[in-house]
Amino acid sequence: MTNPTRQEIINAHEELEKLCQRLPATRAAKETILRALPPFPRPTMNEIEWDDDEHFLAEAEHPDWGKVVMLRESALIIFVQPIEKRMGDIHVARVEELTPTGRRYTLTEEQE
Repeated sequence: MTNPTRQEIINAHEELEKLCQRLPATRAAKETILRALPPFPRPTMNEIEWDDDEHFLAEAEHPDWGKVVMLRESALIIFVQPIEKRMGDIHVARVEELTPTGRRYTLTEEQE
């Protein structure tokens, strides 16, 4: 069995939707076909407009570094802090490599 790319999965879902809209008889088979397809991929930061209120200190998945905290956007890159790495190691990630998880972090003052 082949391992389809993210774009191939998106294309398959979109084509199935078009087919079901054009041919009502295919709607009955839609659920069976969807069970065989990989799930529709979550959007990457390439498909989402950066919003400081929503994305600063938000968590995302990166294919190489795992979970990261997004810090700032600049053109087509986002500065991130990998969660499992030591603090201070800031990396640059391409927007298409980051998939937001929906989790956010907050800064809190530490009491001595």
